[in-house]
Amino acid sequence: MIIPIFLTGLGCSKEQPCVFCNQEFATSKTAVSTDEEIKNRILSTLTEYLVEPQSLEYPIDIAFYGSTFTSLQFAYQKELLKYTQETFETLTQKSYKTHLKIRISTRPDQVRREELLDLKIRFNLEIVELGVQSMSDNVLLISRRGHTRKDVKRAVKDLREIGIQVSCHQMIGLPGSSIDNEVETAKDIIKLKPKYVRIHPTLVLRETVLEEMYRSGEYKPHPLIEAVDITEKVLRIYREAGIKVTRIGLHPSELLMDNIVAGPWHPAFRELVEGKYLLNEASKQLKDKKGTHINIRISPQDETYIRGEKNSNYKWLIDTFELSSLDIIKDTSLERGFLSVEKTKKPALQSTQEELRA
Repeated sequence: MIIPIFLTGLGCSKEQPCVFCNQEFATSKTAVSTDEEIKNRILSTLTEYLVEPQSLEYPIDIAFYGSTFTSLQFAYQKELLKYTQETFETLTQKSYKTHLKIRISTRPDQVRREELLDLKIRFNLEIVELGVQSMSDNVLLISRRGHTRKDVKRAVKDLREIGIQVSCHQMIGLPGSSIDNEVETAKDIIKLKPKYVRIHPTLVLRETVLEEMYRSGEYKPHPLIEAVDITEKVLRIYREAGIKVTRIGLHPSELLMDNIVAGPWHPAFRELVEGKYLLNEASKQLKDKKGTHINIRISPQDETYIRGEKNSNYKWLIDTFELSSLDIIKDTSLERGFLSVEKTKKPALQSTQEELRA
């Protein structure tokens, strides 16, 4: 279980923010600045998630998102983590040493090896989530990220050497980027061997520099279909390398949707990407099986992805490959993102086919 605590905007540059960034809208949480606001956010979040601690599975991960955690004064980082530990122990009556792990998010240029090693030893810091976004120095410069690809490589190297796992974030469609940039970024991130990756498309949010660039015509966001296509290509690269993609797209919320100016927004963006990925996988295996009775075995969690919205993917497979019948079989032995196609001599029941086509 991961408990997300959004310390929105904490530690981020106020003088030169990233062109795309408005953390309040992206995380649906108001910014925190005072010590009282910060600790109240920690307390209220932990209280909400740990309301029935006896029913939870341990260890629990507490993740600090929406902030550049390591930009804070080191003494204050330790103060916040100590407060988190004490609050956790009060609410659960369990020792943090064996029941709690910590994740933090930061920028590559704000990774300080000695300080993070200290946090690992004292507070069970397990994962650092790096906002890589792109491995193109030109894209990073235009986006005002304040770091380079060299900073990313150094940060990951330092973290791996002190035994902290790394998760890398990639943004699709940043200013100055191209499909080639996205593909090369994914390949470069794979070389760094992170444990996880998160991907989301660039959205134009209100009150950002990117909004000004969009309205002046300097920036043009991807249409939804194009963003889905590019993200699917990037997802495929990570999957083939054996790297787990833990999130695709931003979490939908009323605050976020009310403040999107432009860009490839969809409340089920991951479903669109995963659906396209599985559709392509099924198509490759069906290319020599036209006119036959087919079973597609899929992880139960992927069933909605392979079916598509209103069974659109299911219908497309039947029509494109002229299948006599098609059954989707949920197979708990299969990992998410994988499927198998098999011929079957026995046709699926007509009633089942009609139901799935409906």
